[in-house]
Amino acid sequence: MRVGIVLGTKPISPLEFWVGVEEGQVVQLDDVLYTEGQVGEKRVKYYGIVNEVQKFLEGAEFVYDAHLVSKGVIPVNIAYVAKVNVTRIEPEVFAPPSPGDPVYRAIGKEFERALYYDQMKEKIPAGVDRNGNVVYINYDFINGVEGAHVSISGMSGIATKTSYALFLLYSILEKASDRDKVHGIIFNVKGKDLLWLDKKNKSFDAESRKVYEAMGLRAEPFKNVKFYVPPSNIYSDTPDCERLDKESVIPFYWSIREFAEEGLIKFMFTEGEEGVSNIHYVIDRISNKLYLLAQNSPEGRLLDDFSRDIESLEDLEVRLEEAIRDKEQNKSSELYRSWFGDAQIQTAYAFFRRFSRACMHISRLIRDKSSPPKWEGNRLSVIDISSLHSIGKMFVVGSILKRVFREKENIGKPYPKVFVVLDELNKYAPKEGWSPIKDVVLDIAERGRSLGVILIGAQQTASEVEKRVVANSALKVLGRMDSSEVLGKEYEYLTGNFRQRAIMLKKGTMILYQPDIPNPMVVRFPKPAWATRYSEVEEEVHVPKDFGNF
Repeated sequence: MRVGIVLGTKPISPLEFWVGVEEGQVVQLDDVLYTEGQVGEKRVKYYGIVNEVQKFLEGAEFVYDAHLVSKGVIPVNIAYVAKVNVTRIEPEVFAPPSPGDPVYRAIGKEFERALYYDQMKEKIPAGVDRNGNVVYINYDFINGVEGAHVSISGMSGIATKTSYALFLLYSILEKASDRDKVHGIIFNVKGKDLLWLDKKNKSFDAESRKVYEAMGLRAEPFKNVKFYVPPSNIYSDTPDCERLDKESVIPFYWSIREFAEEGLIKFMFTEGEEGVSNIHYVIDRISNKLYLLAQNSPEGRLLDDFSRDIESLEDLEVRLEEAIRDKEQNKSSELYRSWFGDAQIQTAYAFFRRFSRACMHISRLIRDKSSPPKWEGNRLSVIDISSLHSIGKMFVVGSILKRVFREKENIGKPYPKVFVVLDELNKYAPKEGWSPIKDVVLDIAERGRSLGVILIGAQQTASEVEKRVVANSALKVLGRMDSSEVLGKEYEYLTGNFRQRAIMLKKGTMILYQPDIPNPMVVRFPKPAWATRYSEVEEEVHVPKDFGNF
């Protein structure tokens, strides 16, 4: 469909040109257009995205002229022009189009060429544009073939970061060619919102269903989901949530032996430890000590140097306190040295205070038996950490990510692939300061691609996340942002007026940038077909098989 011509009253370059919109046509921001012209002996097509639209009165010079025009006193024309940023030239002849060349709206095959969809080996639906055209992302830049990882930024409560991460994961699990070898792990950090993803959303509407159909997706809840929830207390196997069906909701915890073997003690220290002299030495020393005790203990047990069972964190706390007291009474205490090495007793006390405090928040997660989350048996595993203290959240995220990464290293192959959705990434991999799981997240960002561990990270501000994590994310997504944050270097991919538009985005609308397309795109995604809280769950009515006989 023709919408106008290439203007000759404004400079034309191979990378951008202006369109004079014809009467009766509507061109808006983000429309995909193309023009075709003669360059030498070749017919060249220039594809691009509209990033600026203007209307003004031609022939009017003064402010009051506008009033006279509206009364019909002064005859002038209304100019309607649009600026197009070129995304593709076929064939690649970098000479500008000519004034007067016709400009068309890109639809069908032309739309796909404009956005390089014809060159993507595998496309995953990422939403729709303003005109209802499906926007795709190149799966090879997510799954590790050519790139990996997704970074989603936006203001809390407005940018719908988690909602888009869930939609993107659902799209991958539904449409990827390797979906039978793909697993998802989601950490539920706020409320109990994500404990109903396998249930239908009763507020799902017909308009959203049409968007799913346009993208070739089934409008259904997630399938084959297990929800892992902390136990209500140290002695209970009842999950700490209102959903209690045993087939889907499973309490998780680690045995004290696993705690020792896997070095999980370092994930108990989260706040301020970077400023305490030698405390990391003590953490490493005790971690190594526990590992050696585990190796020398009978299967399934953890014995100290005196063959006494350590069955809980409370028992371990008692052993550490014994060693400190022995040091106070005996300057050459071997018991103290076996646990704390050459550390000063003041450092040992600093460690012990923090360890005791952390035990209060994670003691229900460490027992004499084991039931950790098992992602391999489910398409999707939701790990609920919403009810835990920040120390508990850090411990669970670090422990699970470390185990997943170690298991994938042992396999040594990219399959099965694991997509990890982690919100509040700035807390786990901060740009400044120390975090016990920062190294784990960095390992995933830098080496996870080859091992098939893919991070879908979400944060309010990318400027507060370790820059290597953001830099290794091939796909960048942005929801509504604060005006000061969007000016940071982390958002340099926002060309033209996209920084200003990021401040105005509504819920359900995101700015998407991917390596294949040189221009960011605004995409909309539909309401979830799955419930994200208990109040959205559609009541299931079970009809007996014999009901039709009456």
